[in-house]
Amino acid sequence: MKVFWSDREGNPPPHNATFGWRCFFPGSSLLESHKITQVKHLPPPSDPIQVVRRTLTPERKKWIEGIEKALSAIQRKELEKVVLARTCTLELSQEPDPFAIAAALRQKSQGAFVFCFQTSKTSFLGATPERLFVRKGRNIMSEAMAGTRRRGKNQEEDEAFKRELFSSPKELREFSPVMTYLQQTLSPLCRSPISFSPLSIHQTQNVQHLFSKCTGELKEKISDEEILFHLHPTPALCGTPKERAYSMIRELEPFQRGLYGGTLGWSTPEASEWVVGIRSCLIQGKTATLFSGTGIVEGSDPAAEWEELDHKLKLYDGIFI
Repeated sequence: MKVFWSDREGNPPPHNATFGWRCFFPGSSLLESHKITQVKHLPPPSDPIQVVRRTLTPERKKWIEGIEKALSAIQRKELEKVVLARTCTLELSQEPDPFAIAAALRQKSQGAFVFCFQTSKTSFLGATPERLFVRKGRNIMSEAMAGTRRRGKNQEEDEAFKRELFSSPKELREFSPVMTYLQQTLSPLCRSPISFSPLSIHQTQNVQHLFSKCTGELKEKISDEEILFHLHPTPALCGTPKERAYSMIRELEPFQRGLYGGTLGWSTPEASEWVVGIRSCLIQGKTATLFSGTGIVEGSDPAAEWEELDHKLKLYDGIFI
């Protein structure tokens, strides 16, 4: 396996890092590999690749029907939030170089981690804004990130969308369960309850999100694997209550998530860093499958959520044409 990894500041992992990954759904094992070649230098960015056919799954009508089912369940108090996703499958004119696509993503990856995991048959790559956690010694930091607005065409419009995020009851309903979950999940693993930074905005190339950091000091003998077991997936990826959200995702999504929404990262005895596999792309031969998802809560508008999926995939505009 070959792996490229770059954090938000463009830094690579340590030379002695062990990489791991786990798929989205429960029951998936944490897989680790010492037989990995780190790709330290990417090739030139890919030239635009022609798309022969584009297929959305589900299509818009089915998507809206699914969102309406989710909203009905939320109204019945069966769950508070569920994250539903869509795939965009591209049949390409040529087989792409996944690392050249990663290089193209890196040019557009403001506020994101860029990764590419390549096996002999498939590649999973992306530019995710969402860090699951980072550990330095016994200190841990995680991030609550949810709620979305697109970036503005100019600074004035950008600021207007920021104000909308801060003031939208719907977006705050989407964000609040993530903070609560991190507090309840991480605090028992730490010497004292975790603390949060003030609510702010995290911006990527195409969208912006509500955001807050949380920090704590881990208890002795708490391993990265134990943190991953308890923490992943957060309500930003799945929903809440978790088991009911899992059930609804299985019912309404007509595809397998695989590593989409899963976790990928690296560990050493001294430190580790793990992200979630969103804004991601699965490449198999001449086929590229793009994934995007959105959090559904009380007040969600199905048509607006469909548009949000499109905004999140604009990251790949100009790479696939």
